[in-house]
Amino acid sequence: MVILHKKGYIRMNKFTGWVKHWYRYKTDEPYIIASALIGAICLYASIMKDHKHHLLIYVLVLILIALWSLFRSVTFKKNYVRKFVKEHTFTNQQNGIDLGTGTGYGLIKLARDTEIGKVCGVEDKYQYTVQRLEKNATLERVRSKMNITTADIQNIPYEDKEFDVAMGISANGNQLSTPKKAVYQQIASELDRVVKQDGIIFMVNTPRMTKKYANEFAKHGRHVEYMHRRFEKLFNLRAIVVK
Repeated sequence: MVILHKKGYIRMNKFTGWVKHWYRYKTDEPYIIASALIGAICLYASIMKDHKHHLLIYVLVLILIALWSLFRSVTFKKNYVRKFVKEHTFTNQQNGIDLGTGTGYGLIKLARDTEIGKVCGVEDKYQYTVQRLEKNATLERVRSKMNITTADIQNIPYEDKEFDVAMGISANGNQLSTPKKAVYQQIASELDRVVKQDGIIFMVNTPRMTKKYANEFAKHGRHVEYMHRRFEKLFNLRAIVVK
């Protein structure tokens, strides 16, 4: 009985931890989730009113779309980040940068779970403000290791070969996920410029965009390795480690 109670307590802790994590870092696809859930509720109400129960399958489809989007951004995408941080070691003499940092999960993970000396977060000026990022960094007690700024990520405001590691995790609608050739070529060129020749670039994006970035980095003479995860095709995500 005590063992069952302990297991239930552990499960509840995991669930509450997941909810806190979701609230702190939110999702980068809120409109998809909100639209799907609102659509499901409205459709369900209409079905119940008109007694057309055979249409309930569409309610289920909308709920599944919302869950897919939620797990894609809150859980699966961040699994790539955790794996990257776990597999690489950095020293306090090294510096890191995160492009389009959003609510800061990747940047904070790098600052908190490695020995890296300093990390810089560059939020895309066309995306979010840095208020949520600064709050999360303070809550995680790593704000002192960070330099946070807002800029056009096609023109990174740092010197050549200043960083040992760079991260670029796409979010819905930011420049990292823009398929325009002029945009992704410029971002790849800027990352190559600010990262040392023996440094590492880590990116998470859709398979299509990941391939485009991989080709650009190869043109700059860098070696590209794909990081694979189970169900990556289902969630339409792919990660690369560029050296």
